[in-house]
Amino acid sequence: MESDVSRRRRAIAAAGLLLLGALVASGWLEARVQESPQASLKPAAAAPEQDKPAAPRPAKERMAVYVILAWVWLSIAVLLAFLRLRVREADRVHRMGLHRAGDGPPGAPGH
Repeated sequence: MESDVSRRRRAIAAAGLLLLGALVASGWLEARVQESPQASLKPAAAAPEQDKPAAPRPAKERMAVYVILAWVWLSIAVLLAFLRLRVREADRVHRMGLHRAGDGPPGAPGH
């Protein structure tokens, strides 16, 4: 049987993943929608440097941005998993009493 702490951690991890997925999906959908430029309050003659509208990005360039973001998030997830393993190992060593150097074996008298 699972302990309450384990269930709670899994529930928090699932909620975090759902929230992260929702944030990523909302940003991805917003990036796909091209907003039309808003009408400026200034007359058109006041802004001569903006003669033609900005060209949309090529699909290849947009996909490259998404791939880079996916790699970044994947690397963060892997690093967090390694950190979690290291913390678990440190906790295990601490519980066993191996962190005390020079005291002798854990079952020795005076330990």
